[in-house]
Amino acid sequence: MKTALLLIALLGLTFAFHNNLLKADPPKPTWPKDFSASLDVQNWNTHERIRNRHGFYRWFYSSARNMDRIDGLVDFGGELVVSNQFFDHAAKKHYAVFYQADLATCFIVHLNRTLPHPNFDNVRYAGKAVFDYETVNHWFAENRERTHTINYYDTEAERLPARMDWHDAQRGETAIIKFREFDEGTQGEHIFTIPEEVLRSCNDETKA
Repeated sequence: MKTALLLIALLGLTFAFHNNLLKADPPKPTWPKDFSASLDVQNWNTHERIRNRHGFYRWFYSSARNMDRIDGLVDFGGELVVSNQFFDHAAKKHYAVFYQADLATCFIVHLNRTLPHPNFDNVRYAGKAVFDYETVNHWFAENRERTHTINYYDTEAERLPARMDWHDAQRGETAIIKFREFDEGTQGEHIFTIPEEVLRSCNDETKA
């Protein structure tokens, strides 16, 4: 009888331990050093009454070169044009290239701040969610004053970025970033190279 009770107790402890393992939070996400991504971005500002700006962008980063590049359509002089934005963090320069049908215009300006790359040290696991018909991990973070909040979602298996919601209550700004494609790995040197004929004609406003 005692043996049976001991066995039942051990089975109960084993089950409880196994159940706790199943409920354990996944490891915190990490942000890769090198990647390319396709972004579907919506943002709006309630203070400035800017509603539902929507754009699609390509984002590249190289840790070896310490450079970001973002491609997309932007407003340039009232016209929607193709833009390549290069952020050289080592040189603290921002190269903005705007392409029209038969015209390329380039500017170099001071880079006064780095492009933010997510830091997940202070995120809390909030459970599971479903994004785009796929189960994802939900992570949440906020500052001490609760004026800035981030909800981040990554895929269960590959732990790749799926979506990030960011809100700044002080500025009334909200952004939703959906990662439609994410490739972790070293990026080709040509991606961060501006064509020589365009670079020669760049208007360097850092010398003004």
